[in-house]
Amino acid sequence: MQHRHACAHAHRGTGARPFRLAKDAARWPRGKAFSLDSLTLEVALDLDARAVDGVATLHLRRIDPEARWAELDAIDFALEAVERVSDGRWQGAAYSYDGERLRVDLSDLPDGGATDVRVRYRATPRRGLYFTRPDDARPDRPVQVWSQCQDQDGRHWFPCQDHPGQRMSTDLSVEVPAGWFALGNGVLAEREPKAETTRFRWVQSEPHPAYLVTLAAGEFDEAHDDLGGLAIDYYVPKGKGAMIERSLGRTPEMIRLFAERLGTPFPWEKYAQVVVADFIFGGMENTSATTLFERALLDERAALDVDMDSLVAHELAHQWFGDLVTCRDWSHAWLNEGFATYFEHVWKEHADGRDDYLYALEGDLDLYLAEHDGRYARAVVEKRYANPIDLFDRHLYQKGGLILHALREHLGDAAFWRGIGFYLERHRGGSVETRDLLRALEDATGRSLEEQIHQWIERPGHPKLVVEAEHGDGALRVTVRQTQTGAGEGVDGVYHLRVPVTVVTAEGRREHVLELTRREETFALEAASAPTHVEVDPRMSAPGTIELKLSTALLTGQLHDAASARPRWLAARALAKRNEPRAVKALAAALMGDSFWGCRAEAAGALGKHRTEAAFEALTAGEADADPRVRRAVAAAYGEFRTEAAATRLVAWMDRGDRSYLVEAALRRSLGATRDPRALDRLTRSLAGDRGSWGEVVCSAAAEGLVKLRDPAAIPPLLGALEDVTTAATTRRAIVAALGDVREITSDPPTLRRIREAAEAQLGSYDPNVRIAVARLMVSLRDPAGGPILRRLEERELDGRVIRAARESARDLAASLSTPPRVAALADEVDALRREVTELRAKVAAVRPEGAPDGDPEETENA
Repeated sequence: MQHRHACAHAHRGTGARPFRLAKDAARWPRGKAFSLDSLTLEVALDLDARAVDGVATLHLRRIDPEARWAELDAIDFALEAVERVSDGRWQGAAYSYDGERLRVDLSDLPDGGATDVRVRYRATPRRGLYFTRPDDARPDRPVQVWSQCQDQDGRHWFPCQDHPGQRMSTDLSVEVPAGWFALGNGVLAEREPKAETTRFRWVQSEPHPAYLVTLAAGEFDEAHDDLGGLAIDYYVPKGKGAMIERSLGRTPEMIRLFAERLGTPFPWEKYAQVVVADFIFGGMENTSATTLFERALLDERAALDVDMDSLVAHELAHQWFGDLVTCRDWSHAWLNEGFATYFEHVWKEHADGRDDYLYALEGDLDLYLAEHDGRYARAVVEKRYANPIDLFDRHLYQKGGLILHALREHLGDAAFWRGIGFYLERHRGGSVETRDLLRALEDATGRSLEEQIHQWIERPGHPKLVVEAEHGDGALRVTVRQTQTGAGEGVDGVYHLRVPVTVVTAEGRREHVLELTRREETFALEAASAPTHVEVDPRMSAPGTIELKLSTALLTGQLHDAASARPRWLAARALAKRNEPRAVKALAAALMGDSFWGCRAEAAGALGKHRTEAAFEALTAGEADADPRVRRAVAAAYGEFRTEAAATRLVAWMDRGDRSYLVEAALRRSLGATRDPRALDRLTRSLAGDRGSWGEVVCSAAAEGLVKLRDPAAIPPLLGALEDVTTAATTRRAIVAALGDVREITSDPPTLRRIREAAEAQLGSYDPNVRIAVARLMVSLRDPAGGPILRRLEERELDGRVIRAARESARDLAASLSTPPRVAALADEVDALRREVTELRAKVAAVRPEGAPDGDPEETENA
């Protein structure tokens, strides 16, 4: 399951809070008195009632010789019959049902024996199976039916043992209106046209968990590929067929690459991808048949700086990691999601090169750090939670992927890939825990990995390194401090790491490996002459933070001359804190001349943080960069300058337009951040008129820009957009999320009440991300009336992500009500003083001779 492309909701607060909430309980794998080995399911769809009539035949096998009841998960079924075969015919069986668990009496079944149970029922599922149709908000929405069973929602539309450790073969038959296509797991065994309907039968012979069962039905455009006899199929809403190749066309090459890396062929009989309306995640890796959300389809303009390769690669990788080999219980779900996330980068390394691979990993590190520092820190394997979906966070996905990269660096390429292939073959078709990966890697490589797993998986946190260097007496003395704090961070609070360092002098490059085992260590590295630059951990062997407290001369040399891109972008980030003309000069040169787009983008961001006139002038040259990702960074950096000149550049850029949707979005956010008088009208018109971009990113950014204005006059158009039934859900969640800063705009009680009421009205949205944004907003409003809203949301909500957001927000609102609210005027005054200090330091630095020796790096950092 992939949600990278869904809206990420920042958790507003002063720092990380505990992951565990009140009433969270330890969750352990369920017992299995009877094993569900196969499921034959016949369903008829009632489109008007959004219901299914089903007949499920379940083949159950006794495991516990003393058990009486076979337990099946089934939520809110209207049971018509529960039967067993007796004397060669179906007869009523003894059972009990409480609306959640169906218990069938199999006390007469002998030890090791098996039997079939048939359940006839009607279900009107509120989860698991979804019916879409046009309405006033989306008159173009197609009529479709699609499933989403992860993490445990299959039970809402068919009886099953709904946990990841139970695998079964499936045989699914469904009757749909004539002209529709129905997709399921496995191979299409029958396609039977009738007068007004068509019956489809899909057979998945290899067992798989209930959460991977799929049904997607509707009218679709189709396309088909073949890879050595493997059928690769694509289904998208009618009229969207021209987007298939642009969006999903690299699938065959990905399959070829992953099979080659893993030494394990694609494990299923076909691979299909279907795009459906209003899908509640980015994608879902159903066995042999992935479901994708609508934003997976790119028009020509979106494809300029967006691709769906990461989404496609993620769900494809799950066909091995999650489907072929499945986590035994959800606490080990990183074995599914961490691998799938890492394989996004494996594809990127193959398609775009090593620098892009590492930069994508850096982006994942930034995402994980934002959650760790701003929301909570937890161990990757966590047993205590309320709902399994609570675990599907950036620790599971992004940190999980980073850990696999760290293991690859630790073992080396050949050993790592040999070990992963061995892991897959040893556990093919089975359930796994983290120890199974550990043992497989150790058995395949002969290396001990207990310490690695312990420090990366079993403890919260990450290494935080501070690096200093000083040259003298023919040696470079490198001091590394580990500054992470908190119980359980690393092994005894310290990570044991092997960090590569390359020292570059006039004599050439020399590589070293620093063995870190203590809080602070100093290493003497041979260097006859003073180095021109020092590259610390250029391959990200130790995923975590690195603060380079090196001289400005070393950093500018690193930015200009480092052989690979990672040291260059780390230097750009460090130079963002140096208020010196040579820092700006070096960043300007990188913006114009670095060969890697990511370094140019980092240079633009660093120039924005300088906020000086020289930095602003340097940025203007970046507007013409051929790569829209760099232009986006330039547009975002302009937002750091609250000046008329910056606003003028942004308005002019908006007037001439940009081919990239995402650049257009960045322009609007930055125009609002300048707080220029021209912004209110421009952004209000954009909010109303710039609809139809990919994912509605342009008008959503206009909403964010309006809030950044910090002008009470921006509130009415935002509330008006929420009241407009035709406003897209993506724009609604952008508005609600942006209004989290509303207390920096106004403290007027009637206005805040109107905002709370408008947000509460959004709780009826079909999009869970809108409802999550509402929960977060209640904390920012600091209104006691938000407490009951959050309690009702928790009690009535079915989506576990929203429930988690409501619970976190209720806790944080209670805490915030005892803290004085931030006063907007005081915040503005502090910000203005910071800018003045920055300008003054830049002027002082400007009169310093260019060749003057460096002082303490800390003395030149920004306020």
